[in-house]
Amino acid sequence: MHFNQKKHVSHVSHHSSHTTKHVVKEHSSRKSSSKSVNQVQHTHATEAMAEPAYTVPAFRQRSADEIEEYQRVSSHVGKGLASIQKELHRMKVATKTQVENIAITREVQEMMHKKMTLSTETDKAPDFMVALRPHTVWEKTPVKLFCTVGGHPRPIVKWYKGGKPVDPLSAPGKYKMESKYGVHSLIISRCVVSDTAEYSAVATNSHGSTTSKASVTVKRGGWVENQPIPHMTVIHHSKLEITMLDRFGVSFGTEGGSIRLVCTMVVVPDLPNVPPLAQWYRDDKLLKAGKLAEIKVGGGAATLTLPHLAKDDEGLYTLRMWTKDGTTEHSAYLFVKDAAPSVAGAPGAPISIKAFDINSDYVLVAWKPPNTTNEAAITGYFVDKRESGSATWSQCNDSPVRICKYPVHGLKVGHAYHFRVRAVNSAGISRPSRESDKVTALDPAERERLQVIKLDGKHEVVIKDDDLEGYVTLPGEPTDMHASEIFKSYIVLSWKPPSPRGRAPLWYIIEKVCTGAWQRINTAVKLQSPRYPVFDLEAGKKYQFRVYSENLYGASEASKPTDPIEKVDEHGKSVPSAPGQVVATRNTKSSVFVQWDPPKHPNHLMGYYIDASLVGSKTWAPCNHKPYKHTRFVVHGLTPGETYVFRVQAVNVYGLSDESQESTPIAVEPALKRGVEYATPSAPHGITMLSCDGASMIIAWNSPKHGGGSKINAYYVDKRDADSLAWKEVNSAPTKTRTYTVDGLTEGTFYEFKVQAGNLAGVGVPSAPSTPLKCEAWTSAVPGPAYDLAFREVRGDSLVILWKAPVYTGASAVTGYIVEMAKKGHHYHPLNEEAIGHCYLQVNGLEAGAEYTFKVKAVNAEGVGKASQTSEPVVAKALPGTQEIQCGVDEDTGDIFLSFEACEISETSNFAWSKNYKEISDCPRVAIETKGKHSKLTFVNPDVSDLGAFSVHVTDTEGVSASHTLTEDALNTMLELSYNIRHPIVPLKHQLNYEVLEKGHVRFWLQCLKMSPAVTYRFIVNDKEVTSSDSHKISHDVNTGVIQMTVDHFSKASEATYTVQIHDGRAKNQSSLVLVGDGERGCPHFAEYLSYHVDDDCTVLLVCKVANVKKETVFHWFKDEEEIVLETPPNVMSGSVALPISLFSRKDQGHYKAKLSDDRGKDTSVFDISGQVFDDIINAIAHIAGSSASELVLQCTPEGIRLQCYMKYYTEEIRTAWLHKDSKISSSEKMRIAGTAEMAWMQIREPSEKEKGHYSIQIMDATKSHTRTFDLSGQDRGRVVGGLPDVVTIMEQKTLSLTCTVWGDPSPEVTWFKNENEVVSTEHAKITLEANKFASLTITAVTSEDSGKYSINVRNKYGGEFVEITVSVYKQGETTPAPLASKTPAQTPTPAQTHIPQTPTPSLKSPTPSPKSPTPTAKSPTPTPKSPTPTRRVKSPSPARSLKSPTPPRK
Repeated sequence: MHFNQKKHVSHVSHHSSHTTKHVVKEHSSRKSSSKSVNQVQHTHATEAMAEPAYTVPAFRQRSADEIEEYQRVSSHVGKGLASIQKELHRMKVATKTQVENIAITREVQEMMHKKMTLSTETDKAPDFMVALRPHTVWEKTPVKLFCTVGGHPRPIVKWYKGGKPVDPLSAPGKYKMESKYGVHSLIISRCVVSDTAEYSAVATNSHGSTTSKASVTVKRGGWVENQPIPHMTVIHHSKLEITMLDRFGVSFGTEGGSIRLVCTMVVVPDLPNVPPLAQWYRDDKLLKAGKLAEIKVGGGAATLTLPHLAKDDEGLYTLRMWTKDGTTEHSAYLFVKDAAPSVAGAPGAPISIKAFDINSDYVLVAWKPPNTTNEAAITGYFVDKRESGSATWSQCNDSPVRICKYPVHGLKVGHAYHFRVRAVNSAGISRPSRESDKVTALDPAERERLQVIKLDGKHEVVIKDDDLEGYVTLPGEPTDMHASEIFKSYIVLSWKPPSPRGRAPLWYIIEKVCTGAWQRINTAVKLQSPRYPVFDLEAGKKYQFRVYSENLYGASEASKPTDPIEKVDEHGKSVPSAPGQVVATRNTKSSVFVQWDPPKHPNHLMGYYIDASLVGSKTWAPCNHKPYKHTRFVVHGLTPGETYVFRVQAVNVYGLSDESQESTPIAVEPALKRGVEYATPSAPHGITMLSCDGASMIIAWNSPKHGGGSKINAYYVDKRDADSLAWKEVNSAPTKTRTYTVDGLTEGTFYEFKVQAGNLAGVGVPSAPSTPLKCEAWTSAVPGPAYDLAFREVRGDSLVILWKAPVYTGASAVTGYIVEMAKKGHHYHPLNEEAIGHCYLQVNGLEAGAEYTFKVKAVNAEGVGKASQTSEPVVAKALPGTQEIQCGVDEDTGDIFLSFEACEISETSNFAWSKNYKEISDCPRVAIETKGKHSKLTFVNPDVSDLGAFSVHVTDTEGVSASHTLTEDALNTMLELSYNIRHPIVPLKHQLNYEVLEKGHVRFWLQCLKMSPAVTYRFIVNDKEVTSSDSHKISHDVNTGVIQMTVDHFSKASEATYTVQIHDGRAKNQSSLVLVGDGERGCPHFAEYLSYHVDDDCTVLLVCKVANVKKETVFHWFKDEEEIVLETPPNVMSGSVALPISLFSRKDQGHYKAKLSDDRGKDTSVFDISGQVFDDIINAIAHIAGSSASELVLQCTPEGIRLQCYMKYYTEEIRTAWLHKDSKISSSEKMRIAGTAEMAWMQIREPSEKEKGHYSIQIMDATKSHTRTFDLSGQDRGRVVGGLPDVVTIMEQKTLSLTCTVWGDPSPEVTWFKNENEVVSTEHAKITLEANKFASLTITAVTSEDSGKYSINVRNKYGGEFVEITVSVYKQGETTPAPLASKTPAQTPTPAQTHIPQTPTPSLKSPTPSPKSPTPTAKSPTPTPKSPTPTRRVKSPSPARSLKSPTPPRK
């Protein structure tokens, strides 16, 4: 430091006089030559004064007057010389000190240079002789990291936190770095949770660098502000076990009164010298003991006494105790109502008086308006002040101010003040508010103008910025003058102080102009603060203002004038709009939960006032007396059984909004008629972070274990900085999902979260705070954690674990999951070697009664991601009385169903059914019915699409759940049984027959296999019912099953068609017999009754032969009593009739009838296709289809690969079996089995190595099995290795080149497409394939017509891939278009390295023949099944070439 600077510093620290400063600075500003001359002159003067006195010569004798004048002058000169001598002596001493310091410094440098010269140390890279070690410390305590570093040249050590350099200037006083004798240290003072990180010291010299790392963990502790850390031998507060007993409840007080909140407790150990540490909070703000709050702990109780209640004391009070297990706390609300007004009808007192923008002679006082229910509206406020130490209040404003802010000026510098506010309405003036905290009128910039410098690490020197300004005397002009507050009653002018300020006390002069000349507005006041309120402006006029700085040396230039300012409300400034819909729900027998929508225009909202009124009464009463910040509130102190309505008003600095609409009336009763403890949900738990982008986090949590009596319909999230205790509301509007995106976070900051659940009963208790979560952008290429782990079907040896996919997927899509399990006391190990593609896993082989925990990791192409949060422990033990899902067919309706009976249930439980663990909701394929503990899922028109794993779990229980897998074989069996139940028949042992008895009697009879005593029947002769009589004796025998009718005197006239119709319960049947003579006068009849025949093309024909017909004879077909109308009527004259049924399947089951009639009579033949008959037909079809089946062929699809077997006809009713390595395959998501009319196929989704091997299909008929095979082993499919972008943007007339590398064995074929049309190589668009490896499409001189979607299809016989590219062409001079949002290139992979035999796809040797008769059409068509089988004339749909995986043409 320069000598003059040193003297200046020392001079300031010793508070020397202004004159001395001036001399020193004048001296320091002269040149060295002038300095030498002055020193000689001063030396001579000193020596002259030191000579002995001499006698005055006679010629120098003076008169008495002259002597008096001489002595007067000498006296003045002597004093001046003494002063100069003293100053010179001080300068000599200072100079000598500086010279000595310089000499010592030079000597030390020379010695160090000699030492370095003599040193024989060799060069060496840095090395940590003592490395950093990890530390775990309590919050608000310091920690010191140190290390010892060797090396030559001496290494330079830099400190890093989490990979980022530690900057001491970023947080002054936070970090201190020291380096002495090779020992380097980093001291972190007053640690907070966000200091938790990995710290590293990096030592560097010219020969390299080395790093030492250590972690610092900061735990949240119970240390009070400025409390010293106890010694380890002392019992800490965190070693105590505390159990709260009697807790304070919701309390009510009145202004001016007092109240005590008490909580008793049991403390172990109970030591008189170690009382528990209790902290009291109001609305999450820590309270300190004082005259307004008395805090006591001891004697088994914690007490908070509020001796002077005011409405400011209203709020949520929390007692937090520090215990061995962390903290325990209890909260309850305190309501403080207005005291009786001094004048009837006067308003209540204002609230929360605070002072802001404190300056030397100015302060801005702000407050919150009181609630007014039945009082007249507030017209304004009076602000009062008093000096600290005085009891006299003085009013600051002559007329009431309408807004809740007022600028008070004219204060005395350095004096302390208190403020209070009174509200005014037409009835009078309110009681005064509680006075504000003490405010001292000081310049806030004074401290900023001070600099503190440490000398030798011991002495502190304070320097003012004014002292560094040199010889400037006049101040500079102020800057940035503007209006900081604009209201109708006043405006506040603000500006920045000048720089430089000059060397004398400063004040300001303000001028205004409207029209004409500038006018001074503070003529009688010397302003010392850069703030000034202006009250006397005329409305409707615009003013400009400017300000001067002035001191004793003069005034500065004027500041830049403000923009024109008009004394009106700023735009948008007004009271808030009214809150939205108000909803009140039951809570307890004396409280109601009220929630509302926030106002559309909040306008700097302060909070809300809630009012209540009895239904039928016009009187409103306030529910709260201090503005409440949230949009949900529990109103206490209501009268049980009464009915109330509620309304809400929003509050800001301008006052109260309009009232909201009234809520629906609600009676005050306990929620759901249950106890208070169970009315609201329990706390959510398991808060975890799913993703973070540096400015926001996505968090998730688990639902409460107890719903509380109704469905949970709301969650509320609160947050806080991990270094603070104040919680802030995140979502004012409830969220119904258990994930939430929290915005507006600061990167690098640790945050804690808590969640509350709400239902119709209200909002439950909050969750425990989450662990501190750091807001840091996730950039990892691997996925984030899965979440929401849950368990189903817990049994003694198995369970099912479910989870949800991660929100953060990483650099590529999630392809699967790895599940890890740990038995209690053991390490985690993976349960699946290969990642599974769905979000559930059945875990088998558990040890009964053992406890397990689980983790799930997501996997993508980049690797395995972050593990999920550890699941809750689960014990492998079934609940007592656990039952499984039963599958069956309803004996009455024929419905196929799954049923489950719960072993336990609660009043709020629901049965949640899922298929493949995805919840079934509003699905038209099933119907769910629940009664008590029993739930039943019934299938509607079941088919193969309903195959899968069905599960059910019961909510609000301890995990009651079960599952059942529906297989194809089981479904077919139940479908057959269902049909028989829905279409029951009376089985016949013998059809209707006749025999001729004696005396011309004829007996008609048939025999049933069985019948019940309730059987009914009718004999019909030529469409006329015959009843039992003497001529027609009708009877039956239940034991033998015989029904008979005996006809006496059978004659020619008795020839007719005889029919018996039988009904036995829901079953029915009929049988007919035609008795005619020689045929000339007889009726038409069937020569051969109905039978079936399966044609060579698998068409089923119902055939019959007719006789005694003529041209007028009419033939009709029926199915289940509904007529089948053919396009061409049957030709009965040919003697035979056939009904063709193409694409025969289960839907064709039914009761078929052929009816023959003319004017002579009629005949009927029936044929029932069900049961064994249906099976015989299917077997006949299977024999023909199996004989015609081709070998298996491979087909590539967008999902993977498909093995196909072509045949003449395929239906799912044909018994088939797919095998892999001789093991039967069941249809699943991985391997789906299905077919079309001309083929059976099996889809392998996302094939992997384990899907290689030998595949076969078995087609079974009644006698033999037809087998077709395929060997799937390793070769390479065609694919695109890389090189193509998703989107290309190019200017016209440029050349576009799309080039990529292709691969396959054998070499693949390459085809290019544009907008799904194949591109042909031309001069404009040239296609090349070099070395069967490099494929390119080059388009020269592109135009806008070349824009579109291009794609490349790379394929060989083992499969292929399809990649799309979007091309956009723009004209020169246009703005480059933004690239379209593109998805990942569409690719259709088939398994790599699969060997497919060169088996061509077979062609059908003969085309499918046309049916002999046209396909019938029913008048009332049978309902079409959900998955109709395609027509025989349509080939299996093959993907177009524009699709991702084109189907190769059949050879």
